[in-house]
Order: sequence, then C-alpha cells, then structure tokens
Amino acid sequence: MGSPEDDLIGIPFPDHSSELLSSLNEQRQLGHLCDLTIRTQGLEYRTHRAVLAACSHYFKKLFTEGGGGAVMGAGGGGTAAGGAGAGVCELDFVGPEALGALLEFAYTATLTTSSANMPAVLQA
Repeated sequence: MGSPEDDLIGIPFPDHSSELLSSLNEQRQLGHLCDLTIRTQGLEYRTHRAVLAACSHYFKKLFTEGGGGAVMGAGGGGTAAGGAGAGVCELDFVGPEALGALLEFAYTATLTTSSANMPAVLQA
C-alpha cells in the first residue's frame, strides 16, 4: 500500500486569486466584513487589515509588531487603534487622492491615478 502522499492530486485554479481579490474589493465597497477605517484629511476609507498587511510592509508592521494599537514614530505618520477588532488608523502622510489610488491598487492590482497625483502616490 502506498503512502498518503501518493493519493494526493493538485488541481490548479488559475482564476482563484483574481476572483478572491475581486470578492474582497466588493466587500470593501459595500462595507462588509471591514475591520479597519483609515482616516486622512477628514475622509474615511473602510478596508480589511489582512489585505493591507498582505500588500504593505508599513501596515504589516503596524498591525503585527505594533499590536494594532501602536503610534508610529518619526516618519511613520500613522496611529492605529482598536487591537484585533474593528479599528481606526489615522494617516497624516498621505492625502485622500493618493490613498484612494493605493487602496484601489491593493484590491485590484491596477494602479490608476492622474499624472499630477503620481508623486504623492509614489511618496506614500
């Protein structure tokens, strides 16, 4: 009799990752299952910590090493509150237009912004 590994079959689903990202983006747009609100210059964006942490070293560090409630030091420019549950993250180093473009990128894998806004996006 063979080992259990001999009976394993791997079936790739090439569209799975894009469908997953699309579903998460739909959830974000509807405000479903969002566990974080990002605030910048008076505007708020509902989002998912896991998505941000997966595509940003900044957010991964903020949510893991900071325990979800740390104030970033010099050059950090962000404060997260709320621990493991729903929370708020205040960002003072990125404007709404750049943040919106970066969130769209995180959820769609396409960066769309104006040429005038590109320096702010790249700086963030």
